[in-house]
Amino acid sequence: MPETFDASARKFHQLVSVALLAAGYVVGPMGAWLVALVGVVFLLGRFWWPADIFRQLAWRALEPARILPRRDVVEDHATRRIARVLGGAGFLLAAVLVAIGQSVAGWIIVGGLAVMIFLDGAFDY
Repeated sequence: MPETFDASARKFHQLVSVALLAAGYVVGPMGAWLVALVGVVFLLGRFWWPADIFRQLAWRALEPARILPRRDVVEDHATRRIARVLGGAGFLLAAVLVAIGQSVAGWIIVGGLAVMIFLDGAFDY
């Protein structure tokens, strides 16, 4: 049965993730660390909520300060949970590829995942 979730925190998480991935690309090979950070947040945050530092920022700072209004929606999170695990693993793989000099392959993976995250965040696609 679908549960109620904070869509504002999810969308903030997606926005921050895409922004960090874009910044990683601009930085170049050192950007592998930003890609790895996003991957860790995706994976650990999926299984242990306190590790999702992006949502924690939304929940603990932005929503209470009324900078980001909370918007609860009914969603089935089964596919989102799978996507977080696959995305996190993909980002970690991409970070390793960029770090070892296989930048084209790594950034292709990052780009594909970032586009999917952006589409979901912007258009609920």
